[in-house]
Amino acid sequence: MKKFLNISLLSLVALAACSLASCSNEVEDIFDEDAVARLDKAKAEYTDILTSDGGKWQLEYFANDEEPGYIYLMTFSKDGSVVISGANKWINYIQSGSLNTPAYGSELSMWEVIADNGPVLSFNTYNKYFHIFADPYDIPSMGSAQTDTDVNEDGYGHEGDYEFDIMKYSGDTLYLTGKKYNLNMIMTRVASTVEDEVYMNEVVAMADSFFNSKIPQVYINLPNGQRWIVKEGASSILKMFREGDDEISTAEHHNVIITHNGLSFMDAQTLDGYVIKNFIRQADGSLLCRDDNQTTITADELGAIFTNKTFIWRSEPGSGSGIFATLYTQIAEELKAYNKSTLNYAQIAYDEATSTYLLSFNIKKGSVRYNPTYYLTLTSADDTQVAFTAAAEGDRYGETYASNCPSIRQFVDELAGTLNLSANSLLAPVNMKLTQSGNADNYVIFNLQ
Repeated sequence: MKKFLNISLLSLVALAACSLASCSNEVEDIFDEDAVARLDKAKAEYTDILTSDGGKWQLEYFANDEEPGYIYLMTFSKDGSVVISGANKWINYIQSGSLNTPAYGSELSMWEVIADNGPVLSFNTYNKYFHIFADPYDIPSMGSAQTDTDVNEDGYGHEGDYEFDIMKYSGDTLYLTGKKYNLNMIMTRVASTVEDEVYMNEVVAMADSFFNSKIPQVYINLPNGQRWIVKEGASSILKMFREGDDEISTAEHHNVIITHNGLSFMDAQTLDGYVIKNFIRQADGSLLCRDDNQTTITADELGAIFTNKTFIWRSEPGSGSGIFATLYTQIAEELKAYNKSTLNYAQIAYDEATSTYLLSFNIKKGSVRYNPTYYLTLTSADDTQVAFTAAAEGDRYGETYASNCPSIRQFVDELAGTLNLSANSLLAPVNMKLTQSGNADNYVIFNLQ
């Protein structure tokens, strides 16, 4: 009986509520405008955003998760045209059939913000430098255009997008998602005064300063002191594994994009609990993670790199200052007077047989080359300095040339001692400057081979 009364009471309450609300089944529209009007408004707003303040934007473009990203500059005009500029190996492929180096290219095409489920940025006429990533063709391998990859990509190519859902706009940044393949990308406003080719060449130079194939590995340094080893950086597909772990079984590959001021992973990575994605180049050439302002990317200490037992360093005549510049001039004069020979370069390399570093001089006389050699023993090496001692005598040719061209022996003796180290790049130090401690005018430059 109690149960019946409770149900009846609820029915009366419901009936009263229905009477007060006139029992309407209609729901009031929570939007002031209908969907079509809202979408038309969004299209107009994003069109204005893209064309305002000169209309120049940087797009961080990823075609897929197995290739590096590519920077494009885009200048949008209200007449529906857009200038798209880039500098990458695929532009070089279009221009010359080569994939060996990046090349700059720029072309005018058309664009529009269109309507779908939301506003969509569409590049709706073909632009050869941009739509190549959406072309369904068999992708050539690195090297000559005649050499294909092992996989036949006919029908899908790179699987890149040329239409993008506009997700939001915040702080001069547009957040996009590829309409077909759903990769997230960003566009950032760039000053209208920027010259496209200059800007893109600076991006290419930035990449060269970060990674060089001659430097086998660099390191991600986490705030907890743990390091992750990074290999194959020059490909922008980073091979990464925790220092101390087995490389073969634990290494993973992650694609990145080199920007005008740093580096970004396509997707955020979690390493030992730290989330990293975006890095900014610092004044010393290192990379600082702007997500936590603590994680860095650096190479080995300069001393360890210069004394790496697998590396060969060469110095060309004229690549010195002070006493070294003087000695290079005197060596040239003495070689000419001695046997009409010339100096090609000086070279430092480690020799397993003698457990010393060999300083040799590559000398050419006619079609014959001689390599008088002298022995250096490493006494110390750190991030700022390296120190050698020189043996009193060289090899057989070394002694012959030392007696006839005394400036060669003096060059050896000037390198013996403590030398301050500096490099063209903290991450890719392939050009090393050796300066005598206590005299900044006396230095010589060696290049990694």
